[in-house]
Amino acid sequence: MDFKRLDQTRSSVGPIELDLIESYAQGKVSRRDFVRRGTMIGLSVPVMGGIIAACGGSDSDSAPATDAASGETGSTEPKTTEAAAPAAAGGDVIAGIQTGDANSGLDPVNMLDLGTYAVLSQSFEYLVGLGPDGNIAATAPATEWSPNADASQWTFKLRPGVTWQDGGTPLTSADVVATIERMVEVGAGLSGVVSAGAAEAPDDLTVVVNLDSPNGNLPVLVSLFNPQSLITPVDYSSGTTLSDRPTGTGAWMLVDFDPSAYRAKFIPNPNWWGGAVKLDSVTLQGFESGGTKVAAFAAGEIDIIQDFSISDGATLLQDDSLTILRPPSSNHRQIWFNTQLPEGGPFTDPRVRQAVCYAINREQLVNTVYEGQARIANDHPIFPTLPFFDEGQEQRPYDPEMAKQLLSDAGYADGIEIPIQVGDLGEIPAIAAIVEQNLAAVGIKTPVSVTPNSDFYGEYWCTGASWGSSPESSGPGRPCGASAQIGIVDYGHRPTPDIFFGRALATDGDWNSSNYASSEFDGLFGDYQSATDVAGQKTAVGKIQRLLHEDAPACYPFFFDYLSATSSAINGFETTALGHLQMQNVTKS
Repeated sequence: MDFKRLDQTRSSVGPIELDLIESYAQGKVSRRDFVRRGTMIGLSVPVMGGIIAACGGSDSDSAPATDAASGETGSTEPKTTEAAAPAAAGGDVIAGIQTGDANSGLDPVNMLDLGTYAVLSQSFEYLVGLGPDGNIAATAPATEWSPNADASQWTFKLRPGVTWQDGGTPLTSADVVATIERMVEVGAGLSGVVSAGAAEAPDDLTVVVNLDSPNGNLPVLVSLFNPQSLITPVDYSSGTTLSDRPTGTGAWMLVDFDPSAYRAKFIPNPNWWGGAVKLDSVTLQGFESGGTKVAAFAAGEIDIIQDFSISDGATLLQDDSLTILRPPSSNHRQIWFNTQLPEGGPFTDPRVRQAVCYAINREQLVNTVYEGQARIANDHPIFPTLPFFDEGQEQRPYDPEMAKQLLSDAGYADGIEIPIQVGDLGEIPAIAAIVEQNLAAVGIKTPVSVTPNSDFYGEYWCTGASWGSSPESSGPGRPCGASAQIGIVDYGHRPTPDIFFGRALATDGDWNSSNYASSEFDGLFGDYQSATDVAGQKTAVGKIQRLLHEDAPACYPFFFDYLSATSSAINGFETTALGHLQMQNVTKS
């Protein structure tokens, strides 16, 4: 231990950074978790490398260790690929993506699906970007960030020389402040974290965000892991879409968008702050069906496939000519229950909800639907490799007899019949078919009702949303009042569970299709957010795990691997397990 070097760093940081350094020096957190957490709170790579070296490692150890045999990083963040060989400059690349939601269009604040995320993030950028290890990093307009002593205020410094595509005016802190205001207005991941008027612009390249209460994870909420946080211009009115006003600060400019075919074409932004890109154009082509998307990729009609399910593309995994990206991630499918409506309905009783969770054969889902490319979960959205995960909680077993007993106790010994609502996205209908079989065995009949995914979100998932057709039953404590009694919805990867907690489970969360309203959960979520150390986060998260297990507002049966692929002609492609396509370094041979 080089105490002199360690003491020099200790004397130059604040209490939050110091707590993390002390925890690492004392062996309380792993090197991987130290790097991940250090990046989140704004420690630079040189500083982290120096601390690691002072504690007996080498400066080069500042990146997560890689298993050379598997190519996996061992982190919960997405793996990326880089150019494996030189390739000629120029060329046109076509990427197959999910068809986006026609109801929201190319609206950066109200978008909900991977297809729209991919399109909008070609032109617009996030305040906080993606690093080579899949963690957040200063690779976007924010060059650095730091909290105050208790993480109730965060300061971000902006990169000079970033300009808007329509007019060439500079990106300034006023644009970022206006973006945060729009996010606050619609609750885009900032509900309970930031209020209106909380962001300030003391100068053109500094943004100060004053929080409602301390929050140790704010940089994640303004990164690409909160997709609705894309930076838009100060005069970008609510409801404006990229197709209405093609602009942005990113590497690619939208030149054509066909909403009927869901096809977007981009050309290079000659004034991008990151320098010249290699390709002549990028086209993102939407596909309604995962099987059709896989077929087009296998036939060579597209160069990149944004994502594919095992049920559609298992054969791709056997093709040695392809580059497969398969990061472990916190991607999951949530089986939600409307815990409040209809009043007196079966799923307003937690015993019935628990019965469903006991009746689901998780191992069957993992082995049948995902062919082992997934891991069993325990009815909460906290990924098991996170440093604050509480491994002491007992796994909910597959127990049909317990499910029958709980149904009888709740007064439903003769059974229940309610349709389960799903979109036609990827493997979700296959999951629903197995769940239907599992539940039928305990007396719960859930005939599967499949809706085109572009309509599913507004019709059955969260119809309290502004474009929903039946929002009359929404209101305080019922943000998605008219959501189905039971359904399955997709959730993409996040490096921390803040979005899963704040949008899908917190009272009045805008993605809370369960209409779950628990003051106990809200308090524990607040404790987790305000904790600036791993020990404090673990205490709160352990209580959250047990509460969700008992209340069962939703079942979380598994986490599954994200799968993407490129042809052998593509190099330099990166992706996140949330579906963002990083095209700025791509070459095509």
